Amino acid sequence: MDGAKQTIWHQAYIRALETITSLRNHCDFVFEKDAKNAKEVKILNAVRPAVRAYVPGTAITRDAISSTDQLLKLDQYKYFNIGLDDVVRAQTVPGAMEATSKEGALALAEEGDKYVAGIVKTAVENSSISSIAAASITKTNAVEKLEDAFVVLYGNNCRVTDTFHAELTPNYFSKLRQNLTELFTNNVEMAKKGYVGKYANALVSIENLLPTSTDTNSKYNILRTSKAIAFAEQIDKVEAYRPQDAFEDALKGLYVFGAKIVRPKEIVVIKETIAKA
Repeated sequence: MDGAKQTIWHQAYIRALETITSLRNHCDFVFEKDAKNAKEVKILNAVRPAVRAYVPGTAITRDAISSTDQLLKLDQYKYFNIGLDDVVRAQTVPGAMEATSKEGALALAEEGDKYVAGIVKTAVENSSISSIAAASITKTNAVEKLEDAFVVLYGNNCRVTDTFHAELTPNYFSKLRQNLTELFTNNVEMAKKGYVGKYANALVSIENLLPTSTDTNSKYNILRTSKAIAFAEQIDKVEAYRPQDAFEDALKGLYVFGAKIVRPKEIVVIKETIAKA
């Protein structure tokens, strides 16, 4: 009678676990309002004027005001486009379009996190930001490495009053956890923002989209201020439509964004050696 046994489909779609990532959220969105109708935003940096010794009774030297600039380009375009045939919809478990819509929106958002990781990786490997030498992370050196990173940032004149983010691999976090000055295990609001604890004056988060070195020998843990990387979103939408060439409902999503390390002295990477299987 095995052939007569039924297969019953569960009347809902189980969604995939969301990737643990918040790299994009820890960026500076201050330039986003300027990016609404532009392909790029020019960011001006004031140049500190020269200071000279004054000799009473003598003429003084006057310098022209000057500045430098850098471009935040909105040149990342990501999309998805899916359809569900009317016949298929009528003959299958309901909810596919709704579940896929949520998955699509999450997939687009993750592209922003991946891009932030990518520009950090590039900056490390072309030496435009500082890094701490690679090592296997242990309970003994997890704090030491993080303190070394703080020394770099404080040496670059980052202030203790700045907002710092320590973005760590699960392995690094597990080694650091017993040394955290504050755990957010039961803090609902902090957990919603992706934080698991605090060390010194850095908010700690677990990240699964951190950069991996080109030679795949190390992961790049990040300590940065909230001003180190600028991020701007221009288009972020998901919309339903009916294609003319089919009997189906369709759904498409578009995400246009850009990011740039605008304050390279406010970010440092801690290289973590990856254990080979």
